[in-house]
Amino acid sequence: MAEQEALAAGRTRVRSETRDLSWASGTEVCGLDLSRPQDLSDADVDAIMKLLAERGILLFRGRKISHAQHLDFTRRFGPLAKTGLLTRYAPPGFPDLFTVTNMKVDGVRSETWNAARQWHSDQSFLPVPARACLLRCEKVPTLGGDTMFANMYLAYDGLSAGLKKTLEGMSAFHCVFNTRATVLDGRKEFTPEEKAMAGGATHPVIRTHPLTGRKYLFVNEQDVDHFDGWTIKESAPLLDYLYAHLSQPAYTYRHKWQPDDVIMWDNQTMQHNALADYDLDNLDAPENHRLMFRSTLA
Repeated sequence: MAEQEALAAGRTRVRSETRDLSWASGTEVCGLDLSRPQDLSDADVDAIMKLLAERGILLFRGRKISHAQHLDFTRRFGPLAKTGLLTRYAPPGFPDLFTVTNMKVDGVRSETWNAARQWHSDQSFLPVPARACLLRCEKVPTLGGDTMFANMYLAYDGLSAGLKKTLEGMSAFHCVFNTRATVLDGRKEFTPEEKAMAGGATHPVIRTHPLTGRKYLFVNEQDVDHFDGWTIKESAPLLDYLYAHLSQPAYTYRHKWQPDDVIMWDNQTMQHNALADYDLDNLDAPENHRLMFRSTLA
C-alpha cells in the first residue's frame, strides 16, 4: 500500500516498504538490511538517493549495526567527507565517524555534549559542503534528546517573489569561527591546520538540487557570518529574518530518537538542530546519556 501511494504521488520507488514521517519531510524505510550494503544494486542506491533528495530524511528504525557496518553502508552511496576535524571526536580505530555524546570519556566530559544546538547544515564552511549524513543512535535520554529538522525547499518556496529575486544573486560567507556561532563554547583550541581547514567558504544563498531541480535556501545560523559584500552589521537583520522564517513549525520535523535508529538526511536541503530538551543538570545520570555516531558523504 505504501509503495502504491508513493507511486501515485509520483515519488521515487524504493524496493522496501515505506512510511512517511510528516506531511512534508521524512520517510521511514522498513525491511532494508543496513548490515549488508553489498546486497544493494546500483538501481537500489539510485532510488534511495532520489527518495532522500525528495523527502530530505530517511529513517531506518531498529538497525543494530557496528561501526564498520555503519561506514560500509555509507560508502555504498559515495566517498566519505574529509575535514581533518573528525579524528578528535572519533571512536578508536574509526577516524571517519564523528562521536556525539554527553557522556564522560576517560573521566572528562566530551566536547560534543552541546554540539549542534543551532540550526545548521554540516560542513557548510567547506568549499564543497557535505552531501548527506547518517546518524546512528546507541543511547538517548529517557525524556527528550530530540532533533529538529527544517526543510529548505519549503523555506525557499515560502519566500515572497521579491525576496527570492533579491537573494538569487547573493552569496554568504560560512565559517566555523564566525560572529554568531555558539557551538565552540567549551571546546579545545583548534590547531593551525584545523583552523585552516575550517577557515570558511562563500556559497550562493539560493541553490538548486541536482537530483530534483528544486531551489532551496542555503544559509544557517551556526556558520553564516555575513553576506558577501555586506558588513556583519548590515547582514544581521536579513539573516535574523531568514533564520526565523526557515525554522517555523510548518517547515520542520521533530524526531524522537530510539536506540538503534539510523537517520540519513540530505545535508543540502535539510538543516538540523539538537534540542536541549532534557535534564542538563544531571548529565551523568544514565537516563540522560546520549551517544550517537555520524558518518558523512562528500
